[in-house]
Amino acid sequence: MKKNLSALLALLLCAMPVLSACQKEAPANDYEQQIAALTQENAALKEQVDVLTRQLESIQNAVLTDWDLTAKASSDRNSAVLSFSAVPAVAPEGQTVSLVVLLNGFEAESVQCAPQDGTYYGTLTLPAADGYSYYCLLSSPNGSRQLPLTGPNTPDAGIPVYLQTSLSAYSNLVVNNWIENPGSTLVLTDAYAQVQLPQISADGAVQIVTAEVVLRLNGVESARIPIKLAPSEVAGSFDLTITDLQIPMPELEQGDVLELSLEVNLSDGRRLNAFGITWTSENGKLTSAVG
Repeated sequence: MKKNLSALLALLLCAMPVLSACQKEAPANDYEQQIAALTQENAALKEQVDVLTRQLESIQNAVLTDWDLTAKASSDRNSAVLSFSAVPAVAPEGQTVSLVVLLNGFEAESVQCAPQDGTYYGTLTLPAADGYSYYCLLSSPNGSRQLPLTGPNTPDAGIPVYLQTSLSAYSNLVVNNWIENPGSTLVLTDAYAQVQLPQISADGAVQIVTAEVVLRLNGVESARIPIKLAPSEVAGSFDLTITDLQIPMPELEQGDVLELSLEVNLSDGRRLNAFGITWTSENGKLTSAVG
């Protein structure tokens, strides 16, 4: 029995180095597998980082951190000078910045901007028209991108988009009711006067200098009454609701014609005339006609 036990102990002692070697090899295999897995994950992450980096560069190259577009009327008021400035998010080597103008879907004008301290500046002249669209074109050796700025379909469409309207000025006079006192007064009891000033000019904001309701008898001025218009909710618009405007009325004969109009003088030298209503004297009464 003792011999058998001694033989078993000897066998176990011989096997211990083998078991010890097996125990050391198992963790090494695990590490190798973990290293391989991490290497694959790192490669995948690196690829994702590269993709995201390229996307970020692309977005930065296509974004303007700031831009501005203003208009100023030319001296003849039939065109406007546009001034554009833009600050790209990044400025890669060889990049150019241009302002592109479209009208009715076709390119109307463009200008390459000049860089100065990270900002690009450009100016161009456009004829009076409504419906312009504006784009900023960023070009580099890696390609180009066209960034929409403003146009008829953008919520902030304003003066540069509607140049013709912004350059225009007009007036209106609507007469709905009146009281006539022949040889005494003509009283406007329900009338409306309105003036729309140009939104852009050559030299500063345009102002109303004078606004007058003018009465003419057979084409000859008979009376002139100043009125004061107040700003309305619309930018550059002034109006007045008339409920009691008394105008000296001349003696009338059969067939005489009275004409009422609104005359407005603006600070830029323009005179606006709006015809309101025409009357004809028939049997001592005024018969109105379309103004």
